[in-house]
Amino acid sequence: MPDTAAFLEVTDLTAGYRRGLPILHGVSMAVNTGEIVTVIGPNGAGKSTLIKAVAGLVIVEGGSINLGSKDLIGVAPDRLGSFGLSYVPQTANIFTTLSVAQNLALAARRCRSEPEVRIAAMLDLFPALAERRAVRGSGLSGGQRQVLAIAMALIAQPRIILMDEPTAGLSPRASQDVLELIGKIASDGVSVLLVEQNARMALGVSDRAYILADGQNQMDGPAADILDDPAVAEIYLGGRRKGAA
Repeated sequence: MPDTAAFLEVTDLTAGYRRGLPILHGVSMAVNTGEIVTVIGPNGAGKSTLIKAVAGLVIVEGGSINLGSKDLIGVAPDRLGSFGLSYVPQTANIFTTLSVAQNLALAARRCRSEPEVRIAAMLDLFPALAERRAVRGSGLSGGQRQVLAIAMALIAQPRIILMDEPTAGLSPRASQDVLELIGKIASDGVSVLLVEQNARMALGVSDRAYILADGQNQMDGPAADILDDPAVAEIYLGGRRKGAA
């Protein structure tokens, strides 16, 4: 079960890609320890902007982003690993010209000690990667690429992982496999902030969820309640939930 203490807390965040033209307008959200929180909403809602703001990749003009007792605003993206945070972007999240083993070795440079031990741990945790350790990233399926990207994020033993559309372009089966993997990561005590267009499946593995629209908070609560809300289903989940009258 997730801890009740907020580990990541975003308050009144104003952020965007160009100064003076914010995408997010006063957005607030939190992720507790060992919790999966999913952010959903229509295209252009600001979901990816939110996760990129936490990762230090867009311009923050107002509000606060705190990870534990640390203020993340102004922290360079390449320093976030030292705060216990990893980020898995939607695309370009592995090196396609390198093998699985080489990708893991490159990611292991962030480990404070015993990188070989951490590489071995990832290969034990993900047998499919161990079987294809000599295969280049370009030779992996979409699902295998996402698993490799997640393994690269986990290798430095983060306390929280940010994931931007991890099931984008995947088959329904591969999407389910990736989301089940995310559930296992959280059960091991790692917090997950997830941005997903595949809202129904993501809500099915999440503890809580936030809905954004037009760069603002619209609704939040337990993921199961949001998934079962007929009004939410009509507006954000592509029609009435299965079985609704």
